[in-house]
Amino acid sequence: MRKVFTVCIILILSSVALLARPTKILGAGRGATNFRMPYHQTADIKLSKDTTYVLTGWYFIDSLYKITIDPGTLIVGDKLSGGTIIIKRGAKIIADGKVTAPIVFSSEQAVGQRAPGDWGGVIIVGNATTNQPLSATLEGGFGTVPNSELGVGGSNAADSSGVLRYVRIEWAGIAFAQDNEINGLTLGGVGNKTVIDYVQVSYANDDDIEFFGGTVNAKHIVTNGNIDDNMDTDWGWSGSLQYVLVKRDSLIFDASASGSSNGFESDNMGSEPWNVYPRTSAKISNATYIGPMSDTSSVVNSHWGNLAMLRRGTEFSVYNSILMGWPKGITIRDTITQNAAIAGRLQIRNTSIQTKSSPISASISGTEVNIPGFDATAWFNTAGWGNLGSTVRNNGAIGLVKPGVPFTDKAFDPRPTISSEAATAGTGYKIWGLPSTFDSVSYRGALDPSKPMNQQYFAGWTVFDPQNFDYSNGVTAVNDMNNIAPILYSLNQNYPNPFNPSTAITFAMPASGQVSLKVYDILGCEVATLVNGMQEAGTHTAYFNANTMASGIYFYKLSAGNFNQVRKMLFVK
Repeated sequence: MRKVFTVCIILILSSVALLARPTKILGAGRGATNFRMPYHQTADIKLSKDTTYVLTGWYFIDSLYKITIDPGTLIVGDKLSGGTIIIKRGAKIIADGKVTAPIVFSSEQAVGQRAPGDWGGVIIVGNATTNQPLSATLEGGFGTVPNSELGVGGSNAADSSGVLRYVRIEWAGIAFAQDNEINGLTLGGVGNKTVIDYVQVSYANDDDIEFFGGTVNAKHIVTNGNIDDNMDTDWGWSGSLQYVLVKRDSLIFDASASGSSNGFESDNMGSEPWNVYPRTSAKISNATYIGPMSDTSSVVNSHWGNLAMLRRGTEFSVYNSILMGWPKGITIRDTITQNAAIAGRLQIRNTSIQTKSSPISASISGTEVNIPGFDATAWFNTAGWGNLGSTVRNNGAIGLVKPGVPFTDKAFDPRPTISSEAATAGTGYKIWGLPSTFDSVSYRGALDPSKPMNQQYFAGWTVFDPQNFDYSNGVTAVNDMNNIAPILYSLNQNYPNPFNPSTAITFAMPASGQVSLKVYDILGCEVATLVNGMQEAGTHTAYFNANTMASGIYFYKLSAGNFNQVRKMLFVK
């Protein structure tokens, strides 16, 4: 009787699973003939996790309309048409994922064939203040074809463009021209009632995130593997950032003739006059920026620039952070920006810096002018600011473990070492009148040194190797950092699928325990036992070889404690 019940359950599961995963086109349509072709969505739309959506051309959500995206939904960009999603002023995006079901924007290309610039990116435009006229058009080529104008900003600081929470954005960014590109995530005139929280941007072809004015705040950000700058600010952005983890790849950088890959690049304006209002006055706290260098003796390409380039009238400030791994440190350029530093409107406090050259300096480029006698090092070392000096530090002095290894390496651990400078010197930033959007914490950097890696804010929903992540069955809740214990049990789709004759099955365990992983044929008969015994907490992979079996549908079942899950796979000789 029990065997019959099992067979019935499996047959029910198979009848559902046999249905092909549907695909739906968003926008003008696939192909080069629709490259940058505008399509205007003039009704509310909802995207479901059961469908894979393909962005094509310039897909605008027009004013007063809303796009709602269910947790666990996959949206991929068509490469030939430059698929891009654009939320216009007055429109909303509700992309509210979950730690176990993130929303993913990614490349449509196959595993192993993805590259930065495979699609456009995510652009959100709001009605908050900028220092530009309302007729200004966002960069990226908008306005170059009919019906593609993209005005930015307004007068409502408390404007809401919706929610981005537990969202991954991968392989985005298309260059219209030099210094006129679409980024991974672009926020133009976005207001502070918009929620940007738990967002990862990976392998962007330009900047990870660029803020063009607005008042929006963001928390719990992860970026890795992009080409240009991690954060770029322009047009008077006055919001805040807290908990930002950045990891750069030494082999991925802006190799164009004038290219320079920086950590922060903050301007008030891209061209003169630089002192227009509102000024860029954003504040960032608890950032861990790990650049391309594993230590101060590393040699990297000359296109690697500065930890931070603060210039052209910016008043961007940094607190409670760990900034390391760049050949050059923070540069404070031009008279207007240096005057802001002297007046205390631009601050760098309670921050640990490790670079090959001087951690902080005054510099010039083009027609920019330094204030005579401005000493950036002396300014940084002002008593009471908690910087503990501006001498070049090694990794051990800051208290980080092996920052030069890739995200996916078991040795990667960007937490400050207990009792190190970064782990103990984070208090005090509230005295500088920072906004209530900041949490008060006792450590520097993005990660809490008192918590294990599987309890850090990026655990469970991020993916650091999107090149090899299989999206053929949609989004699965998995963190591919091998050294992190997952927070939930999960059984992932086998890969490859279909397969011949072998395939890999990955499962995750938040705690050690007894595990059974078995394979059944279409009649419910057991044909293989892949795992039967104790397994440690973590992510595990088992392999199934069907060389002696008939082609067809098979099922695999994971049992661990009270957790049971069945998935389908297809063997084709």
